[in-house]
Amino acid sequence: MSEIVPVVVAALVLSFIQINLRSAYPEYAALLAILFVVIILLRLLSPMRDMIRLFYQLGQGAGVSGGYFDVLLRTVAAAYITAFGSQICKDAGEESLAMVVEAAGKLVMIVIALPIIVGVVDALVNLLP
Repeated sequence: MSEIVPVVVAALVLSFIQINLRSAYPEYAALLAILFVVIILLRLLSPMRDMIRLFYQLGQGAGVSGGYFDVLLRTVAAAYITAFGSQICKDAGEESLAMVVEAAGKLVMIVIALPIIVGVVDALVNLLP
């Protein structure tokens, strides 16, 4: 709970700044939004590391291959990066760039998940007579 309060307060302050900045200097408004995202992500690196370490420990305790968690975490990371990039493009008024970012993100997520997809298809093929 205490981690999110400063983020929300900073986002609200930035929103009020953005309202005034966007009308006069839209390019600076987009840069400020990107800077905010980078700062928040850097601030959250330590809690994310702890969470990833916990997931790997839980997986090892359950006897699940670490490769599955690796694919899951990489896919989630790609989804968040895609969402951030797309939203920043939309905020800058670049809808077509946002669509390209979203399409590229979906393709990257499929590529990341290919080992699991291949494993599922292989298991299904082995079940057939």
